[in-house]
Amino acid sequence: MFSFHKPKVYRSTTGCCICKAKSSSSRFTDSKKYEDDFVDCFNLKERRSGEICNACVLLVKRWKKLPKGTDRNWHHVVDARAGPGTKSLTKFKSKKLKKNLGNPDKPLKEKIKKKHR
Repeated sequence: MFSFHKPKVYRSTTGCCICKAKSSSSRFTDSKKYEDDFVDCFNLKERRSGEICNACVLLVKRWKKLPKGTDRNWHHVVDARAGPGTKSLTKFKSKKLKKNLGNPDKPLKEKIKKKHR
C-alpha cells in the first residue's frame, strides 16, 4: 500500500564501547572478537569491552588490512558520539534560562546575545 519504508534502528543501553553511539542502523555485537586490536587500532590507553557498533567493527577490519609498520589509527573516533542526548540538552537550556531570569542586573536579551556569539 505505502512505498515508504522506515529503516530499522538498533539501540544499545550502554552504547558502543569505542565511539559511545547508542543507536545504529545495524546491530551491535559483542566486542570480545575485536578487543585485542582496540589498543593499536584506536590508540587507546586502557582496554575497553562491551558492545561495539558495526562502524567501529569495520574500522578494526580496515586497520587489520593495513601494511605492517603503518602508524595510522582511528583515535579521533574514540568517544566521538558521547554526550548528553537531545532531550536532556533542551531541558538543561531551559533550566539555565530560568536561572538567569532571576538575576535582574543584566537585561535578558544582552545575556542571550553573549551566549550565542
